[in-house]
Amino acid sequence: MEKNTQGTLYVLIAMVLFSTGGLFIKLIDANAFTITFGRALIAGLIFLPMIQWKKIRFSKYYVGLVIAYCYLCVMFVLTTKMTTAANAIILQCTAPLWLYLFYVIKGKKVTKRDLIPRLFILLGIIVILSASDGGNAWGDLLALTNGIAYAVVQYLLDKDYPISDASIVGLNNLWLSLVILLTMSNQLDFSGISFYGWLGLIFLGVFQIGIAYLFFSGGVRLISPLKASILSLAEPILNPIFVFFFVGETPSFLSLTGFAVILMGISLTMVRPKNLEEINE
Repeated sequence: MEKNTQGTLYVLIAMVLFSTGGLFIKLIDANAFTITFGRALIAGLIFLPMIQWKKIRFSKYYVGLVIAYCYLCVMFVLTTKMTTAANAIILQCTAPLWLYLFYVIKGKKVTKRDLIPRLFILLGIIVILSASDGGNAWGDLLALTNGIAYAVVQYLLDKDYPISDASIVGLNNLWLSLVILLTMSNQLDFSGISFYGWLGLIFLGVFQIGIAYLFFSGGVRLISPLKASILSLAEPILNPIFVFFFVGETPSFLSLTGFAVILMGISLTMVRPKNLEEINE
């Protein structure tokens, strides 16, 4: 299989698995920190035998990846609980805008054809943040910061590390579990989780986080982080669909409008895939 095709397939598989997060987070009767800790610990333990302990090296890129990953996971669960699943995921998926701004700061030439799609994404963000019903203002703002964290994770996953992708997935989730245990242990409460809630938590840890990030990490190494962020279009489409059919949550009209505008902006970034693939740093 061609390198680009394989990378694209890996990222798309990851997006399908990622998209189940909103549904299970809504269904599990526990607070955001409990769910985040539980799924991270399960994912970390699943990949524990695969961690290459002797090859671990701490670099500025790896430390940055761990910090961004911890923030991303905590805020995704928290914002999904605080606001609508659609708002939480679409604002997180504004990563292409932040990656583009980063490349511009690094010296990438600004062209009209590159700028217009990002303006659509920016307009969609403004529309969602101005919505007065359906979502939650603080939840939406936190979800927006998660878009920046998602962009950082995508960018740093493309760097070379001495350990395998499985090691990175396992270690990142163990670090996340440790951070929550040391800083927010008083927020952890598993007493109210039902049998089906535990099954959902196991699914989140094994598939929605663990295996999904394994595919995502492998995919980002085969294609550019910018293209990977564009392919993440699949997640914001599937996530609220799953939540709508199984939970019945419907975003407000204004939020849906902003959602559509952001999706249009992300879609327009695909018009020139050849140029986008050239940006592989």
